[in-house]
Amino acid sequence: MVLLVLAVFLPWNLYFGVGIPDSSPALFAVLLAVTVLAVAAVAVAGSWRSGGERFNPASAARLRLALNAPYLLLVLAVVAFDAYETVRFGGTVTVPGGVGPGAWVGVAGSLLSAQAAPAGPIPADDEYTGWHRSARMIGALSMLAAVLSFGFNLYWRVRYALQSTNGAAEFGKQNIAVIATAVVYGVVALVAVLVASRWLLQRTRASRLTTVALGASALAAGILVWILPVGRDLDAFHGIAQNTSTAGVGFEGYLAWAAGAAIFAPRALFGHRNPSPAEESAWRSATRNGLLLIAVWAVGSIAMRLTDLVVGIALNYPFSRYDSVVLAAFDLVTAALAIWLRRRLAGISARLVTSLCGLVAALSVARVIVGVALAPRFADSPNSPARQPVYGNDLAQQITSTFDVTLCGLALGILAAAVVAGQLHGRRLARRAARKRAADANAAAPTTRVRVGQAPGPSAAATTRMPTGGPGAESDPPTAEIPPLAGSPRIFRGDDSGTRQIPVRGPQIFRPPQT
Repeated sequence: MVLLVLAVFLPWNLYFGVGIPDSSPALFAVLLAVTVLAVAAVAVAGSWRSGGERFNPASAARLRLALNAPYLLLVLAVVAFDAYETVRFGGTVTVPGGVGPGAWVGVAGSLLSAQAAPAGPIPADDEYTGWHRSARMIGALSMLAAVLSFGFNLYWRVRYALQSTNGAAEFGKQNIAVIATAVVYGVVALVAVLVASRWLLQRTRASRLTTVALGASALAAGILVWILPVGRDLDAFHGIAQNTSTAGVGFEGYLAWAAGAAIFAPRALFGHRNPSPAEESAWRSATRNGLLLIAVWAVGSIAMRLTDLVVGIALNYPFSRYDSVVLAAFDLVTAALAIWLRRRLAGISARLVTSLCGLVAALSVARVIVGVALAPRFADSPNSPARQPVYGNDLAQQITSTFDVTLCGLALGILAAAVVAGQLHGRRLARRAARKRAADANAAAPTTRVRVGQAPGPSAAATTRMPTGGPGAESDPPTAEIPPLAGSPRIFRGDDSGTRQIPVRGPQIFRPPQT
C-alpha cells in the first residue's frame, strides 16, 4: 500500500506527474481512482478476509485481480503512449514522454496488492504458479521490446548521419561520431537489459532472488534521482526512462524488473529457508548473478568513455584526458574485482567474500560520485537555449545514469546475500561440528564390560540330607488292592495271542486272466 500511495507523488512521464508543469487534472483524477481500487484490494488480501467464511481463497484472488486491473491498464496506457510518440517523433529532436518512476513504483505496488498475502512459510514445490508464468512473459516482452527499440533508434541515427545536402562530400568526422556513438551506447544498453531480463525467464531460486534485489534497487534509484538536487546531473532525463539506447537503459528494463520483483518477492523472501547446501548455493548464485551484471556494465562504461574520448578529440569537444582516465580506471577496477570475485566465489572463505562484496559496493558508489564530479561540461553562454523545467543538463558526456544508481543498490543487495550465505554456511558447519562432537563423546564413553568366566566349583558347605525311613520315620500307608471288576474291558489281540505278532499279508503279483 505504501508503494501505491508513493506512486501518486512521482512523475509518470515527461508530461504528467507531481512536479511536472501543466499536468492534466483529468489524469490525476484517473490515477487517484485506480489507486483507491488497488488500495481496497490490499484489505481483501489480508488473511482475516481471505481466510474467513465470507470469502473463499479463489473468490478473494479473483476480486483482488479485478480491483487491480484498472491500475495495470493505466500503466500499459503510459507505455503505449510512449511507443506511439517514439514512432511519431522518430528521427526528430522531439523527446518522447518515456515512463517515469511513478509507473515503476505503481506497477510494483499493484502486483503486490493483487497477490494473496502468504499466511505462513511457502512450500518448496510452490514454483510454477500463474504468477510465475506471468513473470516469464514479462521478461520475454522486455527483451523483445529492448531489441526493437535498439534497432529503431539505431536506424534513425544512422539515417540522420548518412543524410547530407551535398552527398558524400560532406560526410566526415561528425557523421562517423554519430554512428559510432549510437552503436556503442546502444549495444551496451541492450546487453545490460538482456542479461538482467533473462533472470525473469529462469526458474531457479537464485535468479528470483537477484530479480528481487534488482527491482527494489531500480525503484529506489528512480525515487532518489527524481528527488535529489543532483538528480539531473545523474540522469539527463531526471530519472524518467526513455527507450533503450536513447539514453542508456530504457524503461523496458526498469518496468519489467519492478514487476518481476513484486511477483517474486513474497515467495522468494518469505519462502522456505534452511541451512541446507541447496539454500546456501542459491544465495551464492544470486551473488554471482549480481556480480555479472555489475561487471558487464563496468566494461560497457569503459567502452563508452573511450568512444567519448575519441569523439571529443576529433570534434574538439570539452574533455580532460586526466578525468577520462580516472573515470575509466574506476570502471576497470570495479569490473576486474567483480569478475575475479565471481570466478573465485566458491573457493574463498565467507568472511572474505563479505569483505570483497562490500568493496564492490563502495566502488559502485564511488563510480557514481566521480562520474558526475569529473564529467566534462559545456560552458554557459548567452545564446544557450532555455533550460527545460524537468530534464536536461550541461554535461558534454552523459554516461552516468539511473542505471548506475541502480547498480549501487544491487551491490548492497549482493552484500546482503553474501552475509546470508555466510550465516547459512556457519550454521551448517556448526551442526556438523555438533554431530561430530556427539559421535566422539559416544565413542570415548567407558564401556560396561560383563565378565564371562568358568562355572563355579562345588560348594564346600555340608549337604543337607533328607531322611528316607529310618527309625522314627513315618511309614507310608499300605496300598489298597482294588479287586478286578466283573465287566472290565480287556484288550483284544486277535490271532496273535500266542506269538504276540500281527500277521502281515505278503505281496502278490497280479496277473490278468489269459483269454
